[in-house]
Amino acid sequence: MPNWANLMLTKQGKVLQAKAIAGSTLTITKMKLGSGIIPDGVSPEDLTDLIQPKQALGLTAISVNGGLAKIQSIVTNAELSEGYYIRECGVFANDPDVGEIMYAIMTDTSPDFLPSASSSVVISEEFSINVVTENMANITAIIDPEGIVTVANARKIAEDKVTEHNEDTEAHPNDFNLKGITIGKDNVIATKKGDLLTLLAGKGINLLSDIKNKIITIVGKSKNAWNPNEEIIAGDIRYTEDGNGPSWVYLLCKTAGTTGTIEPILEANAVVGQEINDGSVVWTVQKNSNALSFAGKEADLFALLNSPDFKGTPTAPTAAKTVNNTQIATTAFVHLLAGAANNGGIVDSLLAQNGYVKFANGLILQWGYGNSESTQTFPIKFTNSVIGIYGSKRAINYEYTFAATSITNTNFFMSTRNSEGSSRVIACNWLAIGQ
Repeated sequence: MPNWANLMLTKQGKVLQAKAIAGSTLTITKMKLGSGIIPDGVSPEDLTDLIQPKQALGLTAISVNGGLAKIQSIVTNAELSEGYYIRECGVFANDPDVGEIMYAIMTDTSPDFLPSASSSVVISEEFSINVVTENMANITAIIDPEGIVTVANARKIAEDKVTEHNEDTEAHPNDFNLKGITIGKDNVIATKKGDLLTLLAGKGINLLSDIKNKIITIVGKSKNAWNPNEEIIAGDIRYTEDGNGPSWVYLLCKTAGTTGTIEPILEANAVVGQEINDGSVVWTVQKNSNALSFAGKEADLFALLNSPDFKGTPTAPTAAKTVNNTQIATTAFVHLLAGAANNGGIVDSLLAQNGYVKFANGLILQWGYGNSESTQTFPIKFTNSVIGIYGSKRAINYEYTFAATSITNTNFFMSTRNSEGSSRVIACNWLAIGQ
């Protein structure tokens, strides 16, 4: 069953998770498998039990490595009266306030079939789920001693094989004085060499499975487990299988892409920040403890809002040299202003027939050339006000007066008049001062 969807917490599970982070013990009680299909419009988070539960699995072990808890159980069809497709899996835990709840759920969109005990296929397989929580010190599980090695299932298969042999009139006549084998607490006598060889060859029992037949392998994974040919985006994290690297490692996506077909294997001496190529994805090695727990070092990891003490090399956006507000000034901004000061205090300019100069203190000079009796538009808008506008008073042997009216921050009306007061349309230069 390789198509388990992401393991997700139910709403009750999220409440219990918050309690565990706060210090309560998170006790995993059991797992369930079922054949139900979640109806359209129903969110898995709202469920309190599987849609169609078929088997309750006792827990055999729990192990914690860094920020990852591996919960194990055994799936067997030894007492299964009717086969079913395994479409849903629930993890149950004990809430100290309300009792046992369904803590998490995952589904399989392409399920495998688990046959009944009457089938020729004998199944007894380990089933494991990886759980990530921030407070691993407070996670535990109720271990079912009856399910740890599935002794009953192994003993029954072995005894059936021995009985079958003993009833066979064609059994080997020679006794090789074999004392038999011990399964669990009981001795299974194999009086003929062929009996023991049959058991070892897989026609009997290998304690967990009949290796002559194809075995259904069920591996429950959390949503952060590595998968082949998976689309990954920058910032995603993934955990590798046990044995593929140090227990403290997880992978953080630096470059988005698609994972390869073979799971990355990290060297035992992997270091934080090391880059790992996986298909078209580039991962960086990270440390579980840093990602999941601050370990009381919040003051070292975060700056206070009031009187912050920044460490390292903090960065901020660089404003334009004309900006004048309360935002943080970067070193790049200081260099822009220093450059403007070295250039006579000019922070912006346009040297053209109609142009302007802006100074660091806010003063703006603008100039232009145009016909009289027309509206003249400033090359740039004055920010606050226009102090004054001046024009040429002489043009080709005639004395004229210059007038600027209807003045705004963006334009003015320009006119010229002779000494008798008559207007005459001629080209004229003008200069405007403001801020």
